[in-house]
Amino acid sequence: MLPFTAVMPMDVAQQAYVSARAEERVKLGSDINAAETELNPMLRYDFIWRGGQNHFVAIYNPRFIHTTSWDRTLPDPNLINPQTLNLTDPNKTPLSALHNGGIGYEMVRPRWRLSLYQFLAYGPISTTALLVQAPWNGVALPPDPNPIIPATIGARFRLLFVQTQLFVPIRLSPRTALIPGFVYNAFGGADRTSRGVIALTQGPGVSLQLDHAASRNDRLTTTIGAGRVDTTFQDEREGVIIIRTEATQSWRHWFSNNLSSELMGGAAVGGDAVNGFTMFSLGHAALLWDSWGQARIPPGAPPYAVLEGRGHRIQLGAVAKVQPWIDLFSGDLEQRAVVSLAANYSVDRVTFRGNVSQARVLATPRSVAEYQIVLADGGIQFRITPTFSADAGLRAGYQDFNNAVRFNELTQLTVYGGLSWVPLPARF
Repeated sequence: MLPFTAVMPMDVAQQAYVSARAEERVKLGSDINAAETELNPMLRYDFIWRGGQNHFVAIYNPRFIHTTSWDRTLPDPNLINPQTLNLTDPNKTPLSALHNGGIGYEMVRPRWRLSLYQFLAYGPISTTALLVQAPWNGVALPPDPNPIIPATIGARFRLLFVQTQLFVPIRLSPRTALIPGFVYNAFGGADRTSRGVIALTQGPGVSLQLDHAASRNDRLTTTIGAGRVDTTFQDEREGVIIIRTEATQSWRHWFSNNLSSELMGGAAVGGDAVNGFTMFSLGHAALLWDSWGQARIPPGAPPYAVLEGRGHRIQLGAVAKVQPWIDLFSGDLEQRAVVSLAANYSVDRVTFRGNVSQARVLATPRSVAEYQIVLADGGIQFRITPTFSADAGLRAGYQDFNNAVRFNELTQLTVYGGLSWVPLPARF
């Protein structure tokens, strides 16, 4: 929900800046057509003290969206009870104001580091604007495709998003770090009516990670974790409490400064007291290429960006993974497979982006839900000045799901274009 990088120059005590993005999107789907105008400003304040070892940051990043909809198609009343749908005219309240922000605190010491962040989003939003696929940044693995929330379920609802992150990396040696962590997530409808659109899932999780640099070109990461998920549906109907534990082992290998691979394997046990517990597979295989080079961050160190290179830049990413996920439509824990390919090509002031991804729920003994999505996106960005840029693109998605309560198959085509202004930070 809140893109954030806790990295900034450590030679100033206080710093602030304002940025803004305006975007126009036209979505043509089998369930509804919509035109969205969005203004996405951001206010950020950083405070650094103790010689750069302590860092506090606060961000306010709201989304103001005006939506006009037409050609809404409701599902067959013989399959879906109309009383379970939001039949309000979606144009009755066209303006959404989703308040979105977060605060963070980083404490860096010679042998350990504290990383604490709190994010929060609350407010009305339309189903067509909820999950906008973000472009691949070229550093992490290519992203999974975001689900398309059908507008036939409800054109507008009130969203609640809460995320707490606490990690304390401890350097056992220059090549090894132990990283205990705690997270809490809540995402979904904020009130009774909104949970008829999307259920509210929430719960805590803990993890313990051992990060070891076996050599200059090899990184081994062992992780164990556990979590609990509560699901609340429409009319405050409580779902089963899902308990999940997992253990994984990953190996990152750099073939050169430009090319790296990552292999991960493991297992998760998840389920509930009513339906029993199931073992799920966890794993992925990925390749990453960056013509400017890839960062090799020491175990336990804070993240930092790669120094800029010269000339054209090519970034390529590919990943195939299998993992359990909480189905947003059924509330069940299900086995899912994902394949994603992404590419960025930058020449002078122009960047071309493209990605294609597919996700499918595999047969699981606990769930009757069926789900699949295919998403493709292509775009171009042009830096008019160092602080002002324009971009445009085309996104196409196909989604089909059936959870024995909701049935929906839709194809969505999105044409988008935007302007971004990010001035240089002001120091004071």
